[in-house]
Parts: sequence; structure tokens; C-alpha cells
Amino acid sequence: MKKMFYVLTAVVFLFVACGEDPTTIKPQQNDTDSVADEDAVDDEDVFQDNDTAEAQDSDADADEADTENLDKICQTDKECGTGNICVNQKCQKGCTSDSECPTDLQCNQALGRCLLIYVSERVCHPNNCPAGGCCYADKGLTGLKCERENPSINVCGVCPQGQIYDGSNCIDALCSTTTDNCPSLNSSSTNPPSKCFKCESDHICKANTTSSGCSAGVVINAAKCVPAGQQCVEGVSECCSGMPCVQGYCY
Repeated sequence: MKKMFYVLTAVVFLFVACGEDPTTIKPQQNDTDSVADEDAVDDEDVFQDNDTAEAQDSDADADEADTENLDKICQTDKECGTGNICVNQKCQKGCTSDSECPTDLQCNQALGRCLLIYVSERVCHPNNCPAGGCCYADKGLTGLKCERENPSINVCGVCPQGQIYDGSNCIDALCSTTTDNCPSLNSSSTNPPSKCFKCESDHICKANTTSSGCSAGVVINAAKCVPAGQQCVEGVSECCSGMPCVQGYCY
């Protein structure tokens, strides 16, 4: 009888246990997945940090590249690297904005030079005289030119900031409309004579052929210089490079 009671009790217990509605259990996030996600986030942060660090290193390298050539011996601006100029055969920092230039000059940032970039058909404008070239002046500052293909010390000079090479000397990159230094800049001109030259509003010297003693239709600066590589007469010819005539040739 006791055995029967125990058996019935066990059957009832099993029936009750099996008859309960199973409780819905939400799947718990695996700790391993959580750790993996955290690792992924950490890795992403690391990549971003690395990118930032590389960018900073790149900027640092760029800054270093701009300054590593300073005080280096040079003969052209091109040898000094981007943004630098050659002054008296030593590399110096060039201009980066108009505010660094003398009054009425503008900064050609491609060359790092303070120039007249809006006159003389905008020859010295960055679009017309880009990095690697040089802007120079005609004799007596009567015009501007750009040497893009083969800039050399004979053509470009090694002038201080704010000055420009005219084939023989470094002169101010603009003439003065107040003191008018054009007659002195063209002192070697005989036809028309130097007194006929005047500083125009664009700060370039022009011959005023309507004044007394100045003839119209004459060639400005008739005494032309002799280009490098051509024959010359020692003591008579004027080489465009500013160098003397040596053994019958200009260099």
C-alpha cells in the first residue's frame, strides 16, 4: 500500500512538472560576442588614431621640407624648394600673402616673390609665371617677362624680396610715381634720352615721346644687350646676363 502511494505521488509530481507552460527565455548575448564587438570598436579607434598620426606626420614632413633648404647655397629659386627664394645665393623663405609685400606689390605665391602681377599683360601672375620659373624685367623696368623653361642666375638674378633682375642689376620691382626713378633706371638710353622716361600708374617705366626733346616712333633703349652664347666686342657690347664679354662671347 505504501509502495502504491509513493508511485502515485511520483506520477502526480511528474505530471505537474511536465504540464507547466515553458517560460520563454530571451537569448542572452554571448560574452564572447560582446568582447569581440568591443575589440572591433577598439581596432577602429586604433585605425583612426593611426590615420590621424600619419596625417600629422605628413604635415610635419611638409613643414620640414619647407625649411630644410633655408640658408642652402643656391643660384636659382627653384633650388630652394617650394615657397623659398634665392637671395644673394642663399635660400630664404618667400612670401605667402600680399601683406608681406611692399606697397603696390603682390605676392606670387607660386614663386614666393613680391611682384607686379597685374601689369604688363599679367606676365608675372601665377597663371603665367608658375612655380619653377622666374619673373624678370626688361632693361630700365620698361616691361616684365617670365622665364619658365630654363631659369638661371644670368636671367633671374638672386635679388632680395621686393626686387627684380633687369639683366644687369637687382632693382626695385616697381618704379615710384612720386619720386619717379625711371630716368635714372634708363640712364644708358640715348634714343630716346633718359629724361623721356616716366613712371606710369602701373609702376612700369614708359617713354613719353610727346615731351620736348623726345622723338616719337623711336626704339626704346636702342643699345640692345647681347644674349648669352652670341658674339660680342669686349669693352663695347653689353651682355644681357650682366656678365662681361669674355673672349668674344657673352655668357
